[in-house]
Amino acid sequence: MDLIIRKATKLPRLDGFFSPRWSPDGRFIAAIPLDSLKLTLYEIATQKWTELPEIFVAYPTWSRDGRYVYFNEAVDNQEGYYRVQVSDNKLEQLFSMKGFQAARGAFGNWTGLGPDETPLLVRDASMQEIYVLDWETP
Repeated sequence: MDLIIRKATKLPRLDGFFSPRWSPDGRFIAAIPLDSLKLTLYEIATQKWTELPEIFVAYPTWSRDGRYVYFNEAVDNQEGYYRVQVSDNKLEQLFSMKGFQAARGAFGNWTGLGPDETPLLVRDASMQEIYVLDWETP
C-alpha cells in the first residue's frame, strides 16, 4: 500500500502464500506457502523472491535487526527451533524441542521472540489440572 498515492499493489507470485511478515528494516517480506514446506523472502528493492531451505516452517519471526528469521519446524519428525540468516540463507538449529510438550494449535506450535530475542514457546501443562485460587488480602 502506497500511502502517498493511496494505491494498493499486489506482490507478484503471492497467490498461495500466507503468514506474511515485514522485516523491521522494511527491506523484505517473509511468507510461507500453503503447504508450509519452505520460507520465502520477497526483497522490496529488487522485487525478487528467494526460497529458503525446504523445511516445514511455522510462525516466522524477524530478529530486531532484520538479519534473521526465527521459526519452529520439523526435520525428519524432529522438531526444533531454528533461524535462517537472510544474507546467505544459512539455516541454524538453536535447540531441539525433543521432549518439550508444546501446546498444539490450529497452525502448529506457536513460537515467537521476546524483546531481547529470547525464544518464547507455549507449553501444554495439561488441561486436566484446573485450579482456582481464592486470595484474601488482610
